[in-house]
Amino acid sequence: MSVSPPTPSFACPLQGASNFRDVGGYAAGTGHVRKGRVYRSDHLASLSAQDVQHLQALGIARSLDFRGAHERQRSPYQYDFLVSHALTVEPTILPDLMAMTRQGRPDADMARAVMNKTYTEFVTQHSATFAQVFDQLLASDAPVVMHCTAGKDRTGFAVALLHRSVGVQADDLMHDYLLTRQLFRRPDLPDNRGLSEEVLNILWGVEPQFLETAFQTIDSHYGSFDRYAQHALKLDKERRDALLERYTA
Repeated sequence: MSVSPPTPSFACPLQGASNFRDVGGYAAGTGHVRKGRVYRSDHLASLSAQDVQHLQALGIARSLDFRGAHERQRSPYQYDFLVSHALTVEPTILPDLMAMTRQGRPDADMARAVMNKTYTEFVTQHSATFAQVFDQLLASDAPVVMHCTAGKDRTGFAVALLHRSVGVQADDLMHDYLLTRQLFRRPDLPDNRGLSEEVLNILWGVEPQFLETAFQTIDSHYGSFDRYAQHALKLDKERRDALLERYTA
């Protein structure tokens, strides 16, 4: 079993975004995931001038934005130093939960069922979009930040795919995923649609079973992660070797 490294560090927390971190530093095969290449965050629409300077100092020059069209319209951003690539995965969590209210007031079991459905659909409906993550990672070695709205589900799955593809062990992969519990600042929304605090904590949080559901779906549909990587993510041996060379050392 590999030993998880300390919480990935950065020079200073961002003022206008949370859940920001370097996803490097984890053991991967005979080396480690390179630091300073791939970062993850929640949305970048509220960065302060200091935040912008910090990202520039890190050399971050591009973003992979998994938000849906309405999310990007509601919270747009444009920075001179950053080229943004829209890799759209439309959110379904709240509509699915609202649909379930016909069965009664949403409770914890309903919320977890919706979250598991979302992670299942990352594999069954959105693999082509997540394959584009690797197109982008292989197209340039400029430091990149991946994000969605909260930086926990769509972003968490994308980062987990990267980690798994370069040989990060399952416990370290899960460690990074669960860091959201420490680093994400839940927004203070005036309208929570009558949802209980228990349900909101599930919807705004991460649990091991959510990510495990995605990988179980991969195994059930493709037989193994390697087959999924090859056929769904388009990572043949040549491209996977190139990924290892660029992002591990």
